[in-house]
Amino acid sequence: MSTYWNYRVVKKKWDEDLVSYDICEVYYDNDIPTSWIWGKNVLSGDSVEDLKWKLDVIQKAMEKPLLEIVGDDEVLVEVKE
Repeated sequence: MSTYWNYRVVKKKWDEDLVSYDICEVYYDNDIPTSWIWGKNVLSGDSVEDLKWKLDVIQKAMEKPLLEIVGDDEVLVEVKE
């Protein structure tokens, strides 16, 4: 079983008029997104080099399909916008 994480853009529809987008750490089991960390400040680090690395992985997150939280924060699914 393969587990790993990366950063992804995650969409959350709070109600009919309020939608937010966050860059979140997303965890995978066998290439399926299974959990995420909401509201974590991804632009903090231990050094300037760490921040440069994070900016690089955030850029890669922007190039991947959008993930949306569905249900009562139950699951992530890829969506097209």
